[in-house]
Amino acid sequence: MNNSNFTYIYYIMYKRNILFSLIKTTKSYLLVIIVIIAPLIGFSQQEPEFTQYMYNRLSYNPAYAGSNGAMCLTGFYRNQWMGLKLTDIKGGKPSTPQTLNFSFDFPIKFLHGGLGATIISDKIGYWNQTFVKIDYAYRFELPTGNLAFGLEAQLFSSAIDFANLVGSDQINELDEILATSRDPVLRDASQQNDFLFDLGFGAYYQIPGKFYAGFSSSKLMEAKSEKLKWEDKRHYYLLAGYEWTIPAYPEFRVLPSALAKFIEPDETGYVNYQINASALIEYNYMFWGGVNYRIQDAISVLGGLTLGGFKLGMSYDIPITRLKPYGSFELFVRYCFKVENQPKPPTSYRNTRMN
Repeated sequence: MNNSNFTYIYYIMYKRNILFSLIKTTKSYLLVIIVIIAPLIGFSQQEPEFTQYMYNRLSYNPAYAGSNGAMCLTGFYRNQWMGLKLTDIKGGKPSTPQTLNFSFDFPIKFLHGGLGATIISDKIGYWNQTFVKIDYAYRFELPTGNLAFGLEAQLFSSAIDFANLVGSDQINELDEILATSRDPVLRDASQQNDFLFDLGFGAYYQIPGKFYAGFSSSKLMEAKSEKLKWEDKRHYYLLAGYEWTIPAYPEFRVLPSALAKFIEPDETGYVNYQINASALIEYNYMFWGGVNYRIQDAISVLGGLTLGGFKLGMSYDIPITRLKPYGSFELFVRYCFKVENQPKPPTSYRNTRMN
């Protein structure tokens, strides 16, 4: 969520006396300050983040589609800052970001590349976003690897769910939340939403089993919603990884990778960025574990295993910010299988002459 969204929601809360319910106690007041200010001084993004980004490359780069040479289905679940609430009043609802991501991609020989699609549901308290992305990659074979260029069409919905907001008249003397509010915004309007369309592109180079690197950009059109006071900012991504087999112990592989994100400068000229650096060790192509460092945000531990065509991974983030008590959990499952190329059917037929 970007700065303008927090400002807009804060304004609604202030005008409707909703903020009163969040600062009724000293602890809530400090928590509100953290929740509102932290995104303004850290990396503020309009798309979900993933600690295990190296296993979710399609979400960052459309040119990745079909690069595995197989049909791959991937599901991600992320619960960020677990246990965090905007209020500690009894009945207060969790406000932690929760993300569901489902994607699939596969190679298509006659299109000289691959196709992919991603569906993402991202909820941050009373702010909900749903993304649908369609990707196409055109791939060139090179002497040392292959290079792909990709395009992405993105349709997404953004919504404010007023049912998750609490009016000051809903708080009784026991600090309990009552069922309904007299505020017409909270009583009558359950949601305000809008639909936006945008585009993305990417380039992706790989030497299978050794190295990959990509550059991509999303939200090229910087779509706007007057209804929700929403304005997209162009995102840029740099992604790279290396796979090194230890000569003395060939059953072990070292898998370093990095992801850098940049957002188009705002009217003040401030450039928003975030950098992830990871190091994994994999044993016998079956088990892996390692760490990730997200600059000025969190240190993470990762682990997983591969069984047949299935890959399962988990991570846990330990914040190094003021949100330190609230860790983040992430889980993904991936299944890949080869798609056999069917022979092309004949386009014409001739009768066989019988002698």
